[in-house]
Amino acid sequence: MNAAPAADEDGAKAMDVDGEPAAAGKASGGKAAGGKAAGGAGGRKRARADADDGEESSGDLEPSDDEDDEGEDDESGESGEGESGGSGSGEEETGSGSGEDEEDEGEEEGEEGGEAAAGGGRGGRRKKGGAGGGGGDKAPVKKAAAAMAVGVGSFSDPEDIPGLSHYLEHMLFMGSGRYPAENEYDDFLTKHGGSSNAFTDLELTNYHFEVAPPHLAGALDRFAQFFIAPLVSPASLEREVLAVDSEFSQVLQDDHCRLSQIMCHTSRPGHVYNKFSWGNRKSLWETPQAAGVDVRERLLEYYKQHYGADRCCLVVLGGEPLDELGGLVAGAFAAMPGGRGPAPSFGQLPPPFQGRSMVVMPAVRDSHELRITFQLPPMQRHYGSKSDAYLSHLLGHEGAGSLLSALKARGWATEIMAGVDEDGYATNSCCSLFGVDVTLTEKGLAAGPGGCGLAVAALVFAFINMLRRAGPQEWVWQEMRAMADMRWRFQEEGDPMDTVSRLAGVLHHTDPAHVLVADYLHEAWDPAQVQQLLACMDPDPSAPGGGAAFRLDLMTRRYEEVRAGLMGVMGGGGGGAREETEPWFGLQVVVAQLPDALCAEWASQPALPELTLPPRNPYLPTDFSLRCDDPDVPPEPPAELPAGVTSLLATPPQLLLDRPGLRLWHKLDRHFRTPRAAVHWRLFSPAGHVSAAAAAAGHLALKLLEEALREDAYLADVAGLHYHTSPEGLAGMEFRVDGFSDKLPVLAARLAAAFAELGAGGGLGAALAGHFEGVREALVRKYRNMNMEVGKHASYCRLFVLCSRALHCDDILAALEALQPQDIGPAVAALLRACHVEVFVHGNMRAEAAQKLAADIAAAYGPGCTLASEARQRDQCVVVPAAAEAAAAMKAAAAKAAAAAAGGRDDKERAASGAAAGPRGGSGGAAAADLDLDVGSVVRLLAKNAKEKNAAIEVYLQLMAGPDATQRATLDLIDQILYEPCYDTLRTKQQLGYSVYSGTRLTGGVSGFCIQVVSARHPPAHLDACIEAFLSDMGPRLAALTPAALAEHAAALAAAKLQRDRSLVEEAGRLWEHVSSQKYDFLSRETEVAALGSITVQQVYDMYRTYLLPPSAAATADADAANGSSSAAGRRKLAVQVKPHGDVPAAGRGAAAPAAGGGDDMAVDGGIEAAAAGKEAKATPGKGSGKEAKGKGKQPQKQGKEEAVVAAANGGAEAAPVLRVAAEDNGPVLEEPAGLVELRSEWPLHPLVLGTAPAPLLAS
Repeated sequence: MNAAPAADEDGAKAMDVDGEPAAAGKASGGKAAGGKAAGGAGGRKRARADADDGEESSGDLEPSDDEDDEGEDDESGESGEGESGGSGSGEEETGSGSGEDEEDEGEEEGEEGGEAAAGGGRGGRRKKGGAGGGGGDKAPVKKAAAAMAVGVGSFSDPEDIPGLSHYLEHMLFMGSGRYPAENEYDDFLTKHGGSSNAFTDLELTNYHFEVAPPHLAGALDRFAQFFIAPLVSPASLEREVLAVDSEFSQVLQDDHCRLSQIMCHTSRPGHVYNKFSWGNRKSLWETPQAAGVDVRERLLEYYKQHYGADRCCLVVLGGEPLDELGGLVAGAFAAMPGGRGPAPSFGQLPPPFQGRSMVVMPAVRDSHELRITFQLPPMQRHYGSKSDAYLSHLLGHEGAGSLLSALKARGWATEIMAGVDEDGYATNSCCSLFGVDVTLTEKGLAAGPGGCGLAVAALVFAFINMLRRAGPQEWVWQEMRAMADMRWRFQEEGDPMDTVSRLAGVLHHTDPAHVLVADYLHEAWDPAQVQQLLACMDPDPSAPGGGAAFRLDLMTRRYEEVRAGLMGVMGGGGGGAREETEPWFGLQVVVAQLPDALCAEWASQPALPELTLPPRNPYLPTDFSLRCDDPDVPPEPPAELPAGVTSLLATPPQLLLDRPGLRLWHKLDRHFRTPRAAVHWRLFSPAGHVSAAAAAAGHLALKLLEEALREDAYLADVAGLHYHTSPEGLAGMEFRVDGFSDKLPVLAARLAAAFAELGAGGGLGAALAGHFEGVREALVRKYRNMNMEVGKHASYCRLFVLCSRALHCDDILAALEALQPQDIGPAVAALLRACHVEVFVHGNMRAEAAQKLAADIAAAYGPGCTLASEARQRDQCVVVPAAAEAAAAMKAAAAKAAAAAAGGRDDKERAASGAAAGPRGGSGGAAAADLDLDVGSVVRLLAKNAKEKNAAIEVYLQLMAGPDATQRATLDLIDQILYEPCYDTLRTKQQLGYSVYSGTRLTGGVSGFCIQVVSARHPPAHLDACIEAFLSDMGPRLAALTPAALAEHAAALAAAKLQRDRSLVEEAGRLWEHVSSQKYDFLSRETEVAALGSITVQQVYDMYRTYLLPPSAAATADADAANGSSSAAGRRKLAVQVKPHGDVPAAGRGAAAPAAGGGDDMAVDGGIEAAAAGKEAKATPGKGSGKEAKGKGKQPQKQGKEEAVVAAANGGAEAAPVLRVAAEDNGPVLEEPAGLVELRSEWPLHPLVLGTAPAPLLAS
């Protein structure tokens, strides 16, 4: 086993097995875009987001820049090496749970992720980077982390049990000999500010965790038992098969996962690629059982064969000296078995594909994507030459003379990505797969014979031919090397868990001396190797090995049309075309052999003058001096600490200037000491959100701006200088420029000036006229593809209902489709006629430079930039009806529905429309007797994708408005306590679905709490019932909490809130959130941590009982409580249910469903009743009994004797509460968006709570 302890901050190092130091520094968090990160098998998603200062708003309802990559993110539960969290609902605040990472304010991949592909990565696909990294200011807490990469994966699955590697990964979490409880590991991490995750790749299985530093030893001991004495408990086997099956069900409609499986299915028969690596219930349970196979025995056999110290690489990150970390490793892993021999290698196998073939498959999303895959020799161990990265850099370039520019000039494509992905499909011991992914326009799809994008493929080969004729260019490689050296020199700290996970994988194929630097290392220019790789891209069938090394895959929404065209063209000489069906996903595809004549024509194309090598990069920085070291820089002003606050995450920025049209904030960096800066600004205009047409024109203007700057700004991006634009709904438009500060003001000023020029009716708008259709088509697709995943759909509609003035994406889409080129100029001019800009400059720029930059931005926007800051508008959150109000409204709606049923058809239709949402008829016409206070306001929706098999529910419980630190801290404490039981109950024990998420929300200054479940096995009403039962069950558990147990949770929460920002860009983003939200509460985390120390069990229980506990359960608790406190009839619940078009297995009359404890029965009869087998004894806050819960059925896992639930068996005390939750799932659905708009218009608004900005330092 290669153990690589990495010391904290100042001494990060890697060691080989003998403990010799290898290299100093920190590795980048590079991420390859496209494809699956986790090699086909996904993983157990347990990552928990750290505390966040963000606030959700109508801006989160806009499509993100990676909307078309939705399927690539972590919604399938996987997390790849070096990959950051995936996209959730685009919301804020703390997040916990599984399957859905909440999206950060920076929607794109990290800065280092983008940089690694440009020069420091090993062939990662080029994609623009956003904010990334992390760091902090005087905050004491960071996280320790560890990762184990086992040198075996899905390539080694036995033929008769596909997916066994993935199944074993799940089972290792289900207890060990030393720690037999299923959730012991996760529970320990949760209580100590940590989280965990794992994924199964094709040659690696990666397990990783993070935890508060003082608890590293305890976490490491529990972690080590995965690899020493896992139980693989028979009691957990079938439940975890359901978890794997649920995970698989969530990717059935994921285009990129479907493509990965199609590539496996169409690989050489008998090749290791020709596998089904996900696994599902059929492959892991039903088929083996029918064949008499003992699955548990096969799991143990596989474990004993492959899991050993000599096949594993471990990385540990902590603040202790390396010797001490090494001692922790030795103590924890001393008993780990070995003697397994070298890890399996597949280097002797031929490439996986026959070559010169084309596969066409249907796309779920509205898109046309052409992938050209080249089979290269394995490149993992050639990280020092970066030859594949050289080709990635050139093929993925977006500057003048690039392949993308030529495609865009023809109107054929909107995006290109090129390179070797870092997942196991593309990077393994058998080969490296170099992909060129082109996002086609309708025109690009139609270009060429058969209407299947073959003209685009021809242009790709024309560019490759140009590279071959030009020969390897050392100056290009040297430019990449210079950028990589610069990033290594000024790299910033990455996420601890991502870092250790990535390094553990890297250790398997990297010299220990290069582990930390491998992604940046450019040791030797190897032109011969570049020529060898270019030869692998030669389409000529007559060339040595030529033509056999590539394949084309096309995913298209127009599958039937393309299928017919391709069959017509390829049906003749050239091998013909055939249809096949992939058995696991059930996908029908067309496979065609490309004619030799066509491939030869591609190889012999004449040179095209528009295809050239890129220009030299003028944005390479040269000035790395630090402004904080200037002799005349004034000292940092002391910060005023609020009561109870002893340290700061970061010194707040200063308000330099506040005048009509412009407000400027500034902070000179003195902590990170990096020659970088981050500039954020928000442009507000009342004209931007007056209608869907205005919003559509504004968003399209931003995309046209990006197109106008693309060629030049791409060079800046390669040089580590990035920009980002986004519509922010009612709040305006947001712009961000970050990176090396040397040339940053030039790019920022150009960004502002170019946007203003769009509204001036001049040359820029005219120059973009030819790009209008392509840019609009790409943006239309983003809007069409929103909410395709049911969990995101539920989150979106919940937020849309809450934001009183939000515009729905469907309305913006309709307006966008009607826009013409002549509409953009007047729309931008209207925006700039009366506007205000708020700017924040943070980093390596002095106040004088910040003033000049802000003045240049405001001047560029013209004379209309004089709007007073007070004129800016903000979202107001609606008031969700209280339980009693919702129940009364539903009774009225039910009566109306009954009356309408006696009338004509039109009346019935009107009643159905009125009964589709909570207060106006949450039951869908059910009898009033079946309704009670627990139901709340229910919104039923239909999945956007007609083939979607999953249902989803998001239950939102609204709390209070205002900035009160104690209330916010109390809610976060409840979230901390509920996090692990929520996952353990709803996902692990009840197996409702693979994706289970819980977390707090802050919407327009109003706090809330959400639980989301996505399920392929249960309808939404059943999921609602189980959530209510869980919330009911947690009442007595919170009541029984002891002060000691509460203090443990408070300490974990404080550690999360005091987590240090890892980079200047991350700190700038966090501070900007306080500015852009107009809260200006820069010390909110610190004041909440201070408040945590005085919060009592009674306060926690009172908040829970008032706002979260189901009213029926609260009534029982109130009757039992000695103090006679009030019930929770005022609980404000909004449940958004999304159901598929087809049937979801429904819990029918009398069907059993697990209660919150994991084993009690719930009878389903219209509503759902939770009947407790045992009966709860009285419990008051802080007075928990040590008795373990007993009764019929399996009770909750013991949480420690301080938290034991007091319960009595055999009928003692009063009966448990009866929970009736939302009636039939086949009730009418709400029309979207009209029904949502009508619903929220009936609800009152919370008052808007904004902060007060300090007085500016400079006079206007």
